Amino acid sequence: MPPVTLAYLGLDESGSLPADTSLFTLAGVLTYRPDAIRNLIRRAVVHSGKRLKRPRPAISEFKWNNASRRLRSDVLGRVARTDVEIFTLTAQKAGRAIEDSPDNYAILVCEALQACWGTHPNLALAIDRRFTSPTQVAVLNTFVYRHWPAPGVLSISHVDSQHNPLVQLADFVAGSVYAWHKAGDDTVKLIESKISVAIVEDWPEIKRRWIRAEK
Repeated sequence: MPPVTLAYLGLDESGSLPADTSLFTLAGVLTYRPDAIRNLIRRAVVHSGKRLKRPRPAISEFKWNNASRRLRSDVLGRVARTDVEIFTLTAQKAGRAIEDSPDNYAILVCEALQACWGTHPNLALAIDRRFTSPTQVAVLNTFVYRHWPAPGVLSISHVDSQHNPLVQLADFVAGSVYAWHKAGDDTVKLIESKISVAIVEDWPEIKRRWIRAEK
């Protein structure tokens, strides 16, 4: 039997579920060549020529929220020149406070992943670690595994985004998509050519669809 060829996908978010904000964005960055993106942010930071009066933070500390616009643009420009696919989900909350539970997060993960699991059924998924309890992690993983297409192979790891290049890139992508929907920030246009699917949907409809699928 030939070995399974895995796609690697990093998933991260921008926005808050429990806050009374209007949006929550999940973004996935997928590649079959994870080594090709391993040092992408490092190269962007070095190239940016950023000069600080204090010691330069470790490369791993750079995220969308603490990066300059110049660095954000450089990172996304490099993503656009890399062999990746991007999948995004923006849930419209309309000011609702949503419980930050593994069940709700699993629903959002499945809503985002369904955009790619038909074309990339064999996947190594890395999710930014937000739940630390083994029980919570099991709830999330079980929900996702239960809905993964039967012929596919899926592995799920919960990681520190600062130590996983794909998840760190997903943070930049999610930040750019969130900023576009919230404030019209056009930085996301740098990666338009890499976005395979961009879902925008109301949270109640997303939840209703997956709860219905459970029955």
